[in-house]
Amino acid sequence: MKSAQQRKVRELNSHYIEQHETQMEQKSKSKKGLVRRLSALGVFVVFVIALTVITLHSQKTVLGEKIEKKQLLDQELAKLELVERDLRDEIENLNNLNYISEIARRDYYLSKPGEIIFKVTQSSSD
Repeated sequence: MKSAQQRKVRELNSHYIEQHETQMEQKSKSKKGLVRRLSALGVFVVFVIALTVITLHSQKTVLGEKIEKKQLLDQELAKLELVERDLRDEIENLNNLNYISEIARRDYYLSKPGEIIFKVTQSSSD
């Protein structure tokens, strides 16, 4: 039986083996570089996606608030338009002499010459 020292296989220092080892080292370095570049790209892509999602969410929130505010303002505008229409009708009526005389008779008990005013109260049974 051969001893442990005798069983060792001797490596040959040939040009082919050296060239093969350098190629393996280069492949290993290029794989490490590729992994680093892909990792950096992945981190960048995740960062951009996260930033986009955050921006879209904040814009959606702001848009929702603005839509609610617009609806409230539209309702207020509709009310103000009704008030404006009523006020314009009132202005038009105040320029009408018949309306003014009716107001004067009703509120201030004024009458035309020869006219007698009777105040009639409405009964609750009607």
